[in-house]
Amino acid sequence: MSVPTLQHLAARLKLRHFVLLAELDLHRSVSRAAQHIGLSQPTVTRALGEIESIFMTTLFTRSRRGLEPTAAGVLVLARARVALADAASLGQDLAALGTGLQGRLRIGVIPFLSRITQDAVWQHLLALRPRLGFVVEEATTHALVQAVRARTLDCAICRFTPAGTEAGLAQQFLYKQEPRLVVSRAAAQRLLRRGLDWDAFVSLHWIFPPADTPIRQMIHSIFASAGQPVPVPVLEAYAQKTLVSVLRHMPDAITILPEDIAQEVADASGARVMPQRLQWNLPPVGVVRLHDAANSGIVDALTEALRRVRVAKP
Repeated sequence: MSVPTLQHLAARLKLRHFVLLAELDLHRSVSRAAQHIGLSQPTVTRALGEIESIFMTTLFTRSRRGLEPTAAGVLVLARARVALADAASLGQDLAALGTGLQGRLRIGVIPFLSRITQDAVWQHLLALRPRLGFVVEEATTHALVQAVRARTLDCAICRFTPAGTEAGLAQQFLYKQEPRLVVSRAAAQRLLRRGLDWDAFVSLHWIFPPADTPIRQMIHSIFASAGQPVPVPVLEAYAQKTLVSVLRHMPDAITILPEDIAQEVADASGARVMPQRLQWNLPPVGVVRLHDAANSGIVDALTEALRRVRVAKP
């Protein structure tokens, strides 16, 4: 099997080739891809043949379900998505220059990020000169890590995950969080002196975070270690405003939150952070970026600023 050299690819490969491959992968049909991008079907067929000649291998095969990427096609498509994401980001950065900004920083954050950390992020970033523009996405750790890998985010402040050890990703530690029980005021009065009474806790109305989050996985482990069935949650939510409102209005509501978030939610809702300690730790919070990120210096400076604030926190 012949393998294309860098010189061969540089001479023939164009960004428009990646655009066409992405369309074919999306629609899995030459005719639908041609219709979507406004070209004739024969033109798309010839273009795919040209691309496959550049890579010296077949990238798609035809099946009853339509086009299917080959093993080589899967590899090329992954690089195509990265190249297109980089090109889109470059275009947006150039547009930002026209408004007096020196580019943009795209940041992902998990919802359970304390006010202290949020304030430290913006105190540091808004003081940068030359000034930057910012895009912020709030999502689960899994979604944020995937976005960093796809280069649609420059960095994410999220939890460490096994996916973070994969090649190309750098995880930089910030701090740990201890999980705490948060119970609505009426139920807390009954439970304050009962210790870790899981029979009593299971009977309450539980609020769980989404299923694909590290804290949800930890909650399941806590119940398993206590020999208790995992309750069916009355509500699955991640947004702090929702948690505050439900804890305020549901007399027997209970949830498990990271300690700093637990106190913020309790202060706003009138709920109580229970004194009982849970013998578990959540995965650490840190900053995730690609090793070859174009703005790694800016991200690393932000990481150091956040570490200083956490160390100085009383």
